[in-house]
Amino acid sequence: MRPERQYIAIWLILLMVVGVTFVLQLLVGSYPISFTEFMHVFSTMDPGAKTILFEARLPAAIAATVGGAALSIGGLQMQTYFKNPVAGPFELGISSGASLGVAVFIMLTGVFGYTTHNEWGIIISSSIGAVGIFIVVMIISYRLNSAVSMLIIGLMIASFINSIIDAIQTMATADSIKSYIFWSMGSFRNITMEQTPVMTFIVLIAMLISISLVKPLNLLLTGEEYARLTGLNVNRSRLLIVISTCLLTGSVTAFCGPIGFIGLAVPHAARGIFKTSDHKILLPAVILIGAIVSGACNLLTAIPIHGLVLPVNTFTSLVGAPFVIWIVLRGRALR
Repeated sequence: MRPERQYIAIWLILLMVVGVTFVLQLLVGSYPISFTEFMHVFSTMDPGAKTILFEARLPAAIAATVGGAALSIGGLQMQTYFKNPVAGPFELGISSGASLGVAVFIMLTGVFGYTTHNEWGIIISSSIGAVGIFIVVMIISYRLNSAVSMLIIGLMIASFINSIIDAIQTMATADSIKSYIFWSMGSFRNITMEQTPVMTFIVLIAMLISISLVKPLNLLLTGEEYARLTGLNVNRSRLLIVISTCLLTGSVTAFCGPIGFIGLAVPHAARGIFKTSDHKILLPAVILIGAIVSGACNLLTAIPIHGLVLPVNTFTSLVGAPFVIWIVLRGRALR
């Protein structure tokens, strides 16, 4: 069998798993919906079940599928950009910027007695924080010619912002701190049906940018000097990588909160399955695997454990943290 056909076969299998995972997210929960009932969704389905399906589970399933794909693409691009196997989509500080925006909105407004239970307010404040850091990152990336320096600065930005958030917490009320902590745990189940098209549209734009970067990403793996010799505009390519990653990460964080480990672990899983570093193969691979992993984690959050529903980051950490430790212990590098 030709390698191209092998890739297509694996992609088709992964696509089927994405479909099965998506449907399971619609059926499983504290109120189980049978597959037979699901097949009659537009005819004989119970109105209560239909409400649960369309107003709660469908938006969460879409968010998990789209969000997992987005974070995985961001992780793949960052690992290539920094040539670092443990780089993830949050290394640019975008998630921290979003967290700062939400912290200001929830905790500082709580200090002055304003209501903070506003979904769009959280999304807008998160977006403002992410865009603010995005602009800072753009200015810095334009001035720097070193990916390593960019990584260090991104980590310093995140550390600085986390210090500001800690300071804000000392002034906040108990209720506002609780609301912020709940948001920071991350969840695909907080998004509404009206919000999913907005998030999906932003992610699709960023994905189109990522598709246009397949060749530049492959050339960057060979080293920037060689990439320049082939005629690649390295600075422009790096800028587009940063823009697309910021859009992918920022949009998911704004609507779902910070979701950890998916963007870090999935690219390695894709390389392990497809045995290649060609981004033409890896890009669709991480989209499918990311959708499966995040969908599976979202599915697990629907299963009450001792009467409690665990946040999605609990499951992403359980899967991702050991995987990252394994990568580090093996000393695995990008090939």
